[in-house]
Amino acid sequence: MGQWFTRNLGTQALTRSWWRRWIYPVLFLITLSLSLATYLSLDSIQQSVNTYINDNQRALVGGDLILNSKQDWSSDITAQVETLADTQVVYDYQFSAMVVTDEQTLLSRVKAVTPSYPLYGEVELASGQSLWQQLTTDSVVVAPEVLTSLEAEIGDVITLGEAQFTISDVLIKEPDRPLTAFGFGGRVLMAADALVATELLGQRSRINYRIEMAGDAETIAAQQAKLEQLLDSHPDIELSDAQSADTAVSNISDNVLMFLKLLVIAVLLLSAVAMYGVISAFVARQQANNAIRLALGEPLDAVKISYYRLLLTTAIIASVVAVVLSFGLLQVGQPYLSAILPADIGLSIRAISVIKTLVIAIILTLVITQRGLSSLKTTKPATLLNQGAGQSSRTQSWYQRMPVLWYGLMLIGLYLFFTFEVGSWVLSAQLLAGLIGFVAIFWALARGWLWLLSRLSKTGKVGWMQRTAIHNLARKGNQSTLFFVTLSLSVAVLTMITTLNHSINAQFINAYPEDAPNIFLLDVQSDQHDSINDILKVPVSYYPVVRARVVSADGVAAQDIDTSGGGDDPTRVFNLSYTDSVMDTEYIVDAVTEDTLYTPIADQNTPQDADQDKGVSPLQQTKPLSILDTAADLLNVGMGDEIVFNIQGIELTGEITSIRSRFERGPSPFFYFLFEPSVLSSAPQIQFATAHVPADEIPDLQATLVRQFPAVTTIDGTAIAEQVQDLVSQMSRLVYVFTLLALLTGIMVLISSLLSTSQDRMADSASFRLLGMQRRDLYVLNIMELGVLGISAALFAAVIASAGSWFVITQWFNLRYSVPWMSLAIGGVALVALLFGIAIIYVRLVIGRGIMARVRAMV
Repeated sequence: MGQWFTRNLGTQALTRSWWRRWIYPVLFLITLSLSLATYLSLDSIQQSVNTYINDNQRALVGGDLILNSKQDWSSDITAQVETLADTQVVYDYQFSAMVVTDEQTLLSRVKAVTPSYPLYGEVELASGQSLWQQLTTDSVVVAPEVLTSLEAEIGDVITLGEAQFTISDVLIKEPDRPLTAFGFGGRVLMAADALVATELLGQRSRINYRIEMAGDAETIAAQQAKLEQLLDSHPDIELSDAQSADTAVSNISDNVLMFLKLLVIAVLLLSAVAMYGVISAFVARQQANNAIRLALGEPLDAVKISYYRLLLTTAIIASVVAVVLSFGLLQVGQPYLSAILPADIGLSIRAISVIKTLVIAIILTLVITQRGLSSLKTTKPATLLNQGAGQSSRTQSWYQRMPVLWYGLMLIGLYLFFTFEVGSWVLSAQLLAGLIGFVAIFWALARGWLWLLSRLSKTGKVGWMQRTAIHNLARKGNQSTLFFVTLSLSVAVLTMITTLNHSINAQFINAYPEDAPNIFLLDVQSDQHDSINDILKVPVSYYPVVRARVVSADGVAAQDIDTSGGGDDPTRVFNLSYTDSVMDTEYIVDAVTEDTLYTPIADQNTPQDADQDKGVSPLQQTKPLSILDTAADLLNVGMGDEIVFNIQGIELTGEITSIRSRFERGPSPFFYFLFEPSVLSSAPQIQFATAHVPADEIPDLQATLVRQFPAVTTIDGTAIAEQVQDLVSQMSRLVYVFTLLALLTGIMVLISSLLSTSQDRMADSASFRLLGMQRRDLYVLNIMELGVLGISAALFAAVIASAGSWFVITQWFNLRYSVPWMSLAIGGVALVALLFGIAIIYVRLVIGRGIMARVRAMV
């Protein structure tokens, strides 16, 4: 143990050599510090989010028990809820509506609550007063963005539906306000008793009804048990508790942060490769010094301990630098995280994250150092006489050359690390398998490509310079395969992210059709069509909407449908519609009767027959149904299968007689399920309308429409497009930062691999100089080596990543694949310039300075 703290002459000489040859500690520190800093930053953010959610879980979801419904409450549910005291229950109604002043209109998210709100947490107002001092049946409180958008002030009057309210205060903080990537307008908070005056409650079918309940554990457990019994007859109502309810904060931030965390873990693995290259190069450089220390009687373990101590000290320095860098990253990066984090969360470096980062740095350094010092086993004092380390290595056993146990332990450790980070044994196994698969693919490509180059150099008409470069690439110990794999992985990740981002932009932003609808009207009544047409003065398309749930599909109950492949929820409320023709944005892919939406069902009466037979309702018969292909995949149904719907308690059975698909033409309305007009025209319904109007006229048209039809909600489509663009841009910047970090780490791997082979390269270069090769030939030779290897690795990676991107974009995201030719071209030019620059600098600083000494020694 004392050897760890003993400093002898050999240890002091090793330390001086390490810091004097600045390239080694600089590469080591840069590589490890950057990867640790990003890991520390993301882990601190995750810890902050988890702490925020744990400390505010009940406030974030609103209570201990939460009931959710799209329809008003039945009497048996309210009777059970009323067994709790009024102070333990909040009735919550949320919907979108237009807010109007004398000059402005704004689409806002309205929330009406009863006096016990909030059950947990506090509402913060600008005045500092309590919520229910400012909230009455004649007043509302609004978020700051509402005041800004309406150009209003405290005390101004706004119109909401058919009622007028005074703005009494500004809403600064709301404990249960969900975090969403983007939303429409700002929050308007009002008293539930004021809803009747607006006349909006009865006309809107898109209201989200919530009941939030609080109480001690025993009371809540009893209430939950009784409600679960009642809900057997109310499948439309959802019940959740504070522990099981997913908050929007956790849903959004967990997914994005986990994706970024996986990128950083990949960077950590790349940094381990670069560290191995640096350590191996330094140990090889110290070969003579190591032999001298052994010749003077210093034990091999003592020599190894001196390396461990030196490199652990450097790793601790890197950890300190990482903490400083992480602090800066959190300060600079917080604005870019606003889309995935709550506004009032405090980001700081967490102590547990610092400890985790330090442990990772130490373990990583110990493992890599242990592997990098393996050559010391073959270093003998005779090395001073014949430089025989390389010859001694040929006498190593198969086990020493290929330490299977060592690699097995590393895989087990990596698997445990993945499991710790993602919290799932299965997912971590999938991640590890995917990582091994990618590495194996690029490793096989590298070996195959180098073999092919070697064959071409022997059989083809290749110049001596090219043949020499290829020979150097294939030389044992040159680490060409390792460089190929790491650079390929970095370029592949960057290419996939670039392609995905480009395709999303091309689909939703850049390729927005000029004639696409840009104003949307919700909750339109049939008798309002003429007036709306007169106001807009452009063609308007109206779409009826009937709300329904799927009871069963092809005999399988909705709750039992297999959704393991992901996608929508079969038990949610769907929008049905009716029409006689296919929409312009859709086409029929399969039908009983070619290019026909509906084909009469055999043994079913026509509507006229049903009218004559008053004992049979048309809704009791099986009706022709047209389904969208994505809905068919969701429900696992096909042509001829039956789907049973529940429309406000009435069941309707449809048999699939056609399947439709959509053209990719930007935003456009669509329905999963279509029936004939005679089937649903009399069903309870709402309508929405779309139109294309000059963008600069939308605000005035919104004001006119909402004043004449207060219950009609109008949405500015251009504003939605801008919000989507902002979100995509923000997410892209985040991902690009971490992906470029991976590329930077790949460059560090390249430099470290060059360092680790510098001794062999200098010896070869000295031999070439003796044979008459000029200095410029050495430049050309190294440029050719790095150029061939780097460019080929990038090309292979780009092709494979493009294929993977095509699959992800077309199959998972259901978007049109688009190639970012300009970005790929710029990236290719940048990579070529980088490889050229590294080759020039390497020859000038490493080989050029020591080559003449080697030449003189050989002479």
